[in-house]
Amino acid sequence: MTEINKNTLSSELTKEKLINEGIKQFALYGINGVRTRQLAESAGVNQSAIPYHMGGKMGVYAAVIHKIAADLAQMSNVSVFDVQFEQLKSRASHEVVKVESLLRLLIKGLGLALLSPGHEYYSILILREQLEPTENADIIFKEFIEPFHSRLTSLVQFITDEDQATVIISAHALIGQVLGFVIAKKSLLKRLNQKNLDKDLLDKILEQVSVFACNAIISR
Repeated sequence: MTEINKNTLSSELTKEKLINEGIKQFALYGINGVRTRQLAESAGVNQSAIPYHMGGKMGVYAAVIHKIAADLAQMSNVSVFDVQFEQLKSRASHEVVKVESLLRLLIKGLGLALLSPGHEYYSILILREQLEPTENADIIFKEFIEPFHSRLTSLVQFITDEDQATVIISAHALIGQVLGFVIAKKSLLKRLNQKNLDKDLLDKILEQVSVFACNAIISR
């Protein structure tokens, strides 16, 4: 390996460490609560690496937002949905079972993206940007929220044939069903006398939300 390649690899590893640690710290403490010295120490890098590699604390934060938006978009099943939705639209008749499976695909994809173990900090950052938007809010919207929202809206319109405003609101309401479990997760765990949201509980949650979504949209 050449010296240039070694330096590039070292730079990328440093950035990765800062981004991964940044996800946790920005979620827990917010932008103003994060100190570059603590961020660097927790990431296991020199403090000077933050301005050198990332352009400062806000550079780390922007990279964090890009990462979580990309990761969430990848987990939300939109690519699989695109293929299956095109196949459905090309058919002469539309099976209710297939339509329902597509609705479930999107709802469960969103739920897995936001509620999966290891994504707790992702959800907190998304909520922070919704409540107190920064200049990076558009990254989340354009890379994650809008692509998912537009696909769910298209499916709802395909099913109901209602006007654009109505189907956008309907899609937003369905997304809100998932977000309710993100926001009030701790209250649910207390009600169920559980310490953590494990796979079995997550499956039950997503199944119930999917049932509600199908009953609300397909039965119209």
